[in-house]
Amino acid sequence: MTLTQLLRTGFIFVLFFAFSIHQVEAHRPNQNYIYLSIYEGQMDCRVELRKSDITKVFGYEYGPGVVPDQNGAEVQAMVSYILENLKYSSENGGHDLVFTDIDLLDLNGDDFLLFNFSMTNMNPVPSDLKVYDQIFVNELSGHESLLHIERNWKTGVLANEALPSLIFGSSSPNQTLDIEEGSVFTGFMAMVKSGVYHIWIGLDHILFLIALLIPSVIVYRPQDPKGRWLGIKYTDFEPEKSFKTALISVVKIITIFTLAHSVTLSLAALDVINLPSRLVESIIAISIAMAAFHNIVPFLNKREWLIILIFGLFHGFGFASVLAEQSRGGEYLVYSLVGFNIGVELGQLAIILVAFPVLFVLSRVKLYYIIVVGFSLLLMAISAYWIIERAFGYDLKLHTWLLEQGIL
Repeated sequence: MTLTQLLRTGFIFVLFFAFSIHQVEAHRPNQNYIYLSIYEGQMDCRVELRKSDITKVFGYEYGPGVVPDQNGAEVQAMVSYILENLKYSSENGGHDLVFTDIDLLDLNGDDFLLFNFSMTNMNPVPSDLKVYDQIFVNELSGHESLLHIERNWKTGVLANEALPSLIFGSSSPNQTLDIEEGSVFTGFMAMVKSGVYHIWIGLDHILFLIALLIPSVIVYRPQDPKGRWLGIKYTDFEPEKSFKTALISVVKIITIFTLAHSVTLSLAALDVINLPSRLVESIIAISIAMAAFHNIVPFLNKREWLIILIFGLFHGFGFASVLAEQSRGGEYLVYSLVGFNIGVELGQLAIILVAFPVLFVLSRVKLYYIIVVGFSLLLMAISAYWIIERAFGYDLKLHTWLLEQGIL
């Protein structure tokens, strides 16, 4: 297949998804949200739970736009659960939550139920608030609970729905909220940490990154066309002798990838361009397959930067889906965007610092071509699995099986 044929096929494939997917539910990570409104001698708390998560945990199903009876048994059961898994205290003692009412946040498909509480013992409002939060963290794998200071009369914060001050997970149930410091800096640092965390748990992004790093430690020199395995003979690969040259190659790769995904992350976060999540995630899976295939049969004739640039743009849209859930507009969107992007780059840098030296050492091994071809074939198989699930919506049940076996 020539380069022109390959690009034409890829373009048709992208157009197919772009025009065949009309109504696609955006991929959102497992998260719930807690908003605190702080006034003089008073603090209110709002807990936002996604309906689909409520169904998974409690088995209660509510259709779009439906708000359950706040005096009914189901709501009371959910309120009791919240009270058991969300607790506040300070030097003033405990601060109990008192349920007031329930509301709805309509997101055109996967709505949120909003549980409103007032808090006791808040006169005066403490400077530091100790928070215990494990809402849905133990019931749903990989779930996070994000706490925001939405309003704070002490610091002049009036409408912050963008920056979380604290992010709770299975390893961080107890944290302290500095109320007087405000939420801008702490929220910014929380977004940096979130960016690092989401690049580390984003297996598709990590595999694409490693697929890009593999060619940096080898030199491809095609020789005898006969007797090759899948078109490649071991003599076609030679280790890059210079660590400096290989490192420069890595710097070029990562610079292009960083610029590409930073551009689309910013455009999507600022609501300039938005693509269906199913399309984005499908193309991310395709990007891994293309990069892996190129490692076995280089077809771009030293124009690998095209793969990095084009698919890097779509990886940026993938990051944006996470940022959109943690930063829903608001006056601090720029802080969220910058903090999250810095976190992604730091997480990416950490992966490179570990992976690149290992790959460079492995390239000294005589049969490194087996590693290159074998690992690239594995990446292509994983990509095919993701493409089937993401593009066509067919559940192959592998993830469910791994969970049942206790592997994940």
